[in-house]
Order: sequence, then C-alpha cells, then structure tokens
Amino acid sequence: MSAPERQSPRGLWAVWFVIAALVALAAVPAYLGGRVGDMQARITDVLEVASSLSSRMELLKTQQMTRFEMFALTGDRAYQGEYVEVIAEEDSLFAHLAVLARDLDFDVREQLARLRAESTPWHFENTRLFEADSVGEELQTIRRRHGVLQQATRELDRAIQSEVAEGRREMERAQSLQVRLTFGLVLLALGATIVVARVGFRLRDLSDEAESGRSDAVLARREVDAVLAATEDGVLGIDLIGRCTSLNRAGVELLACPEREIMGRNVHDMFFHTSADGSACPREASPVLGALAEGRAVDASEGAILWKKPGLSFPARWSLRPLVDGSELRGAVLTFTDMTAIREHEDALRRAIGQREDVVSIVSHDLRNPLGVVLAASDLLLDLPLDEDERRQQAEIIQRSGKRMQNLIEDLLDVARIEAGAFVVRPSLEDIGPIVEEAGVLFADQAEHRGIELRVEALAVYLRARVDRDRLLQALANLLDNALRATPEGGSVVVGVHEDEDAVSLTVSDTGPGIEASLLEHLFERFSRAKSERGGGAGLGLAIVKGVADAHGGQVVVRTELGVGTTFEIRLPRG
Repeated sequence: MSAPERQSPRGLWAVWFVIAALVALAAVPAYLGGRVGDMQARITDVLEVASSLSSRMELLKTQQMTRFEMFALTGDRAYQGEYVEVIAEEDSLFAHLAVLARDLDFDVREQLARLRAESTPWHFENTRLFEADSVGEELQTIRRRHGVLQQATRELDRAIQSEVAEGRREMERAQSLQVRLTFGLVLLALGATIVVARVGFRLRDLSDEAESGRSDAVLARREVDAVLAATEDGVLGIDLIGRCTSLNRAGVELLACPEREIMGRNVHDMFFHTSADGSACPREASPVLGALAEGRAVDASEGAILWKKPGLSFPARWSLRPLVDGSELRGAVLTFTDMTAIREHEDALRRAIGQREDVVSIVSHDLRNPLGVVLAASDLLLDLPLDEDERRQQAEIIQRSGKRMQNLIEDLLDVARIEAGAFVVRPSLEDIGPIVEEAGVLFADQAEHRGIELRVEALAVYLRARVDRDRLLQALANLLDNALRATPEGGSVVVGVHEDEDAVSLTVSDTGPGIEASLLEHLFERFSRAKSERGGGAGLGLAIVKGVADAHGGQVVVRTELGVGTTFEIRLPRG
C-alpha cells in the first residue's frame, strides 16, 4: 500500500475531526447557554414573578378581611366598594398565576387550584353579608375561613419558593457543566479557527448573494405594484377554484369594495351572479369559472355588466387570462374597465346622428320649399308678359321666400356660435314692454290664421332692463312660433312680463298638449323637437333661446303639464 493511500484515511479523519470540532464548538455552548438562559428566564420571568404574586395574594387576603371587619364595625358601605376593588385585583393575580402555573410543578398548580376553590365561596359569602343589614355571629365564621385561606396562601408561597430554590440549584449545576465543557472545546476551537474563518467568508458571500436576490425580488414586486396602481383598469387576481386573491386600487374604486371584503370570496358570486337582463346566472353557466377550469382566455360579450353592490351594476368590458408559472397553471387575472362613460357617449353619438339625419331632412325641406317658390316666381317673371302689379306680387313672393331661407341659415349660424362660445349680445337699457308687444304684433296674423287667441299681458308700470333688443326679440319669436305650432285651434297663447327683486321674467304660455318628461332633459339641445310640434321646425329655436338667456347671464325655465299646456320663462338679471 502506497503512502498516499495510507494517508488518505487519515486526511478523511482529519476532515471529520474538524467538522466534529466545529459542530461541538457551535452546538454544545449554544445548547448549554440556551439551557442556562432558559433556566434564568424561567426563574426571572416565572418563578420570581409567581413568588411576588403569591406574597401579594396573602396581602390581598388580609386587605379583604380588613375591609369586611371595618364594614361589620361601622356599617359604612364604602368598604364594600373597596372590598370589590381588592377582589378585582385578586382575580387579576389568579389569572396571572394561572398562566405562570403552566410552567410550574404539579404541587404548585394543585395549591393554586385549592386556594382558588376556597376563595370563591368565601367571596360569595362575604358579598351576601355586605348586602345584609347585620353581620352578627357570622363574623367569626368569616374569620376562621380567612385563616384557612391564609394558610392555603402560605402553602402556595412555600411551594413556589421550593421550586425557586430548586431552579437556582439546577441552574448552578448547568453553569458549572458549561464552564468545564467550554474550556475543553476552546482547545478544539484553536485547531479549527482557520477552517471556520474560511467557511465564514464563504457564508458571507452566500449571504450577500441571497440579499442581492431578495432586493431584486422586492424591486420587481414594487415595479409591478406601481404599474397596477397607475393603471385605470381594475386588475383582479383569482386562484384555481375561483376565489379572489388580490385587487388593485383602480379595481377598488370601480367596484366600490375594499380589497379585504373580497379576499377569499368566489369571483362569480361577487360580480357575475346575475345577467344583464336580471336573470340569475348559476355557477355552472359562468363564463369566468368555465374558462378558469379549462385554463383558457375569455373576453366579455357585448352588453356585459359587473355587479359591485347588491342591486348595483355597471357596463363593463372585461378580459380573463390564465396565470401560468412555467408550465403550472396558478390561477387567472381578470382585467375590467367601466364602460359607463363610453356607453353614454355612444348613446349621445347615436342620438346626435339621429338628430342630424332629422335636421338634414327638415332643413332640406325648409330650404327646398321657398327655393321652389323662388324658382317658380322667377320663371313667371321671365316667361310671361305680366303687368306691373303681377310682377310686383311675384317679386314679393321671391322676397318672402328668400327671407325664410335667410332666417334658417341665420339660425344655423347662431347655434354654431353658441356651441363655439362665440355668441355675443350687445345689451343696452331698453323698455321691456314695447319688445313684448312687438313680438305679439309679429305673430298676430299667424295666430288669427290658425284660430288661436294670442294675448300680450305686459306690466302697466315702466319696466327697463339691460338687454340686446334684437336677440331678446329673436328669443321671444322662437318661443311664440313653437307655442303656435303646439297649440290646437281654439286654444290660446299668452305672452307676459313679470318682475321680482332680482330678475325680469318674460313668459310664453300655451294650451297645447304639454311636453313628455322624457324629452325635457334634451329639450334645449340643437335639433331637439317636442313631439307636439306640428309642421316643420328644425329644432334650433329652443337652443337659440337658451343661448340668448345664457349670454345675458339669465336662464330659461320650462313648466309643463300633459294635457294642460307649457310655459317657457326667460329670467334676465335686472342689472
């Protein structure tokens, strides 16, 4: 056998010796030190505390007896309150001792249980005597029982003191053993110092690597949290059985539900339990749970909703994607967006498109008719030899038709200016009465032709306000035109002027069929027309009326009742 082969077992034994020395150096002192520390902690935190509490218990028994005797001598019930306070402190001591007794010998626990069992009936008896008119001969009985309790308390204290002494002796033996073993292990430590140092350096390197990895993981987690917090979409984490595991801040706001309230709840039961038509949706038919079970992606169907509170839902676009860790399915992520504003915009867009189509038809009709009259009259002027009166009549027809087309174009331009914020009024101090009367004169023939009574009820007093005369007359004309269109033959239209401390009010009231409540919200939008209007109207008049009132710093108020009529009121500030 060669020398290297003979030395190889020795080298292995040397390695094992170093390992054993290091293990012994680390384990034995640690074990003995921990044992001594546990003993010291037990003495300090348990035995000495229990000893102090038992001494305090004996004092409390004496205080209880003193309070009772003072009550028996004086009859002063103030001692009863002090007695109750001492009992409360004693109960606290019993509770504390009961906790400490778990680490004490059986003898201590037995003495504590005995003391507690004897104290309780003594307290009940004393409490009963406190409520009696006289203690009488029962005082001696109470004193004897107090002596028994004091004896039990002292026996408890002796048992605790005995265990304290035994604990200190045991700790001294352990400390002596620790000193002897430590001295022997120091010799082993000297031989293994270099190996320990090298291992220590290696452990430090490993610790640095682990700390670096942990820091990278924390940083990555913070970046993910920041992305989830910044997005406006809700992001909901779901485990494999459909329970909610996490919810970002945007999701909390959209669902109006704190994250802690959904944790562990079934995602279907929380947000998909009812369809958009109000019918119940069982778990078996849940698109989310079905896709989750199969590990596939799924998107919301058209008209999908999410429920956020009992009875409250909102239109939503959601998407479910499986959460895969390597090749293992861990759950899914549900992202969702509140589509309320988008649906409202879509509805408004559809309404605007419908109104645009209506107005194109109306405007085309309103332009085509006077334009046809103009062309017909011009053909007559060009083709026929008419006398002067006939030529003048045709020219007047052309002029009236041209004004109709001009008024329609001006209305369209005014609405465009109002929507662009470029609608301007030039107010001056004007008499309101003449403006109202002029509006009545303009529509007198139209009212008479339709068989409608038109009345102007202006104030008799002199009333002035700063207004743009032409624009105010335009607004009144639009209201009168609408009122005459809506009022049936035999009805009436009244134009009035009123005043109060802050404003001047111009009203136009009719006896038409009234306006449906569903139309009031959009009544002053362009191209909006009440169903009661007859014959034409581009739906621009009320938008212009509101624009005129707003430009004066006023407002338009409408009051209507189906089957009775409608009143429009333009309120203008007096200044």
